[in-house]
Amino acid sequence: MLLYELLGMELEDPFIVASGIIPNHGSSMREFCIQYRPSAITTKSFTLSPLDPHPPPTVIKVGECYMNAVGLANPGKDGLRSLDVPCKLIYSLAGSSPEEFGELASLVPKGSPIELNLSSPNRRGMGDSIAPMVREVVREVRSHTDNGILVKFGPRDDVVKLAGRALEAGANGLTLINTLKGMAIDVWEGKPILTYGTGGISGKCIHQLAVRVVGEVYREYGTEIVGVGGIYGWADAVELMLAGAKVVAVGTAIIDRGPTVLNEIREDFHRFLEEKGINATELVGAAVR
Repeated sequence: MLLYELLGMELEDPFIVASGIIPNHGSSMREFCIQYRPSAITTKSFTLSPLDPHPPPTVIKVGECYMNAVGLANPGKDGLRSLDVPCKLIYSLAGSSPEEFGELASLVPKGSPIELNLSSPNRRGMGDSIAPMVREVVREVRSHTDNGILVKFGPRDDVVKLAGRALEAGANGLTLINTLKGMAIDVWEGKPILTYGTGGISGKCIHQLAVRVVGEVYREYGTEIVGVGGIYGWADAVELMLAGAKVVAVGTAIIDRGPTVLNEIREDFHRFLEEKGINATELVGAAVR
């Protein structure tokens, strides 16, 4: 019997793959699905037209974290149409206007949740740049689809207010958080290491920030939340669930430790539940209610 659910999509466990980890190519995603059997994969963000990555370097390691500025590279709407893999998918969409989001949403298969990327810091005019337009974006998307809608925000100072606007406009839940915008400078060259200049910081160093944002938003709205940010082990996942996440998305840990980290987290998580004598639903928001 399936025990977990997100926006009407049944999951075998509460662990999914975060956006930006698996390339939007059928062969890569298909192989990952068959070999590692994640509950679901969130695609990399699709845009209407194909986007090339920013010039390299686009990903660097900084301490215990990573910084990336790939720039929403993707094959565009034709890639979205042709994606056919044996995994449950959450379709991440990015655009520069409500109309672009709406057109993309109309192409997503019926029943598959949609994640609206209003948070990437790595492409001017998209992502975090249009987060203040969240109400218009969600309304436009809702006019094109009955699918479940998640809105993904970064750790903005106004994230609680924007989350409320998203839900009022028709979103069914939220994904929290995206990367934190930062910069690394080569002190010998005297210039930023990433060609784009800035990049999104992900990994262990943003975990407590993610816990705080998830907790604040859940306390305010009690909505369905996908928790993202620095999940490297079962305790990180439990912490985000206690803050209010119903499902957690693993990202940087897969890059850092390999896809088998999913199995490790899953097994240790279920062992924790057995030792505590509880089920996962009892965790959600328990620390912030």
